[in-house]
Amino acid sequence: MAKGLRCKHRIRMRNIKRQHYAKKDLERLKKIVSKSSELKDVVTMKTTEPIQENKTSEGTSTDGSMEVDKMAKVINKKTLQDENGHYPEWMNQRAVKKQKQKLNKLKIKKKSGKVSKAIKW
Repeated sequence: MAKGLRCKHRIRMRNIKRQHYAKKDLERLKKIVSKSSELKDVVTMKTTEPIQENKTSEGTSTDGSMEVDKMAKVINKKTLQDENGHYPEWMNQRAVKKQKQKLNKLKIKKKSGKVSKAIKW
């Protein structure tokens, strides 16, 4: 029971506080609006048309294709490593660890020269 009364009291106090701060906010907004009217005289506005025309003339090339600076990375499909021995960015550390274990198993099989064939019944 006491908790409910306390909550009602807090709600009332919050409402009073909200009304108090609403007055302050209104005064602050009025000051900002008065200053913004003073700034309109100082600032000159431009239309967007000349700016857009400049961007379109600079941005397009003659053949209409975009130039790409990055070269495509060559990734080995078996090892999933690039030419520098790094794994791709999308692989997390757990996947890298599994891939390394898989490659180690393949190396061991190649070294031993034995290909284990299970008996087929």
